[in-house]
Amino acid sequence: MPIADAAVGTRAPADLADLIPISVIALDLAEPPAGGWIAYLASRGIPIVLDHIGREAIDSADARQLLDERREAEVRRREAIARNEQRAIEADRLHRSQIWQGVPADSLPVGVAPAAAMLQSAKDAQPKRESPMEEAFSGKSMTYHAWPTEDES
Repeated sequence: MPIADAAVGTRAPADLADLIPISVIALDLAEPPAGGWIAYLASRGIPIVLDHIGREAIDSADARQLLDERREAEVRRREAIARNEQRAIEADRLHRSQIWQGVPADSLPVGVAPAAAMLQSAKDAQPKRESPMEEAFSGKSMTYHAWPTEDES
């Protein structure tokens, strides 16, 4: 891109000490934007001038603003990574808590096959039906249990 098209201007010699070359800024910032640094800076309204040796440069206040924006973006990126990592830890913790642990080997009765003990343990862990007496004392609604008829017995 020719310098004239990039909106490169000139400054008074007194301001030359406050200029930062774009090549130096590019070292501190991440990869260059899609259209290049000159187009990016021009699109943001940051004036590009020539320094005392003819390099394209920007004012140090604008450079400071760009570096501050990069630091803020880095902080946001780290926070997002921490949030995602915490979500992954919680999801893993939930997943691990749902995995059945089985029956410890030392708790198996003598002469009982491990598979039979595990099946019985799983059956024992299932919720059981409350008796009518337990249901009545719990304060929940009562379930009607009809007496078996002669056809059902």
